[in-house]
Amino acid sequence: MKKKFCDHCLKEVNYQYKEEFVKETIHNITIKYLKKYYICLECGNQFYDDLLDYNVESANNELRGKNNLILKKEIEDILLKYNIGKKNLSTVLGLGEVTITRYLDGTNPTKENSELLKMILSNPNLYELYLITNKEKITEIAYKKSLGRTKQLQLCDEHSKLYHVALCIIDTLEEITPLALQKVLYFIKGFSKPILKEDIFNDSAEAWVHGPVYKEIYDCFSYYKYNNINYSNILKDYDYNLTEEEKQYIKEISLLFGCYNGSVLKEMSHLTEPWLKARSGLKEDESSNRFIEDKDMDDYFKKICKKYNIKNIKDISKYSNDLFKNAIDKLNLKK
Repeated sequence: MKKKFCDHCLKEVNYQYKEEFVKETIHNITIKYLKKYYICLECGNQFYDDLLDYNVESANNELRGKNNLILKKEIEDILLKYNIGKKNLSTVLGLGEVTITRYLDGTNPTKENSELLKMILSNPNLYELYLITNKEKITEIAYKKSLGRTKQLQLCDEHSKLYHVALCIIDTLEEITPLALQKVLYFIKGFSKPILKEDIFNDSAEAWVHGPVYKEIYDCFSYYKYNNINYSNILKDYDYNLTEEEKQYIKEISLLFGCYNGSVLKEMSHLTEPWLKARSGLKEDESSNRFIEDKDMDDYFKKICKKYNIKNIKDISKYSNDLFKNAIDKLNLKK
């Protein structure tokens, strides 16, 4: 058995491990907690060695519980839940930048700060308000990472079908950037009514400079920038299921359009009438959050199905191939 350091003998000794519930009074408050210690087999005294931190934390947690203060584990849960660091969380909440670090190191929070942290832990919408209000006080990447996780939490809580479709696309393609994901979502929505006889989700895209964008999905994954989204690191909502028909539809459309990179898909989406109509009157690089109207989507994709005689998903390849060729021609002209 590996020896432990006895601070009475001032050397490493053989020992016996012990634990017992003890009562202590701290700041006039009596607490009871599980105390762990060693008995030195040479001098017979108690010593703690590597158990000291456990005992301090155990006693402190009991003290916080008696005072109805947030526990260290709950603060750690906040950091993990919202994908944010200690210093940035302190800043977002308007606290001193080392406040959260101090609380994790054993300092008890004030009653006011404890209540704030408890509310944040249980309420992503409240946390989002603090995050957006103080976004300029942290780095852009830290902000986007935390906002992304917060949006994922919210969409899971809402059982958002749009989010489920996005997850299904990411899972199917394995390698897809946020830019490409937006365009695949756009074509999945467009062809869903002709193929499935109803819109697969009700959300409408905004006509951004770089093509159609579903804002909530953008917020979920924008921190990946031009990198592929890591499916294993994003939150899943296991309480909502797409039908087998919907899953198969999403998979086939994803493979049909997801074979192109984000830049090509952007140009392909720029050739579609619903996006062009929503951008009418705007400069090429002018920002806009105009929605692409569902009626324009219905009319355009109905017309495309008639033009290409699309009866099933496989027939869509005639359209996607033509759109790809036109997009490449357009890109070549820009060179």
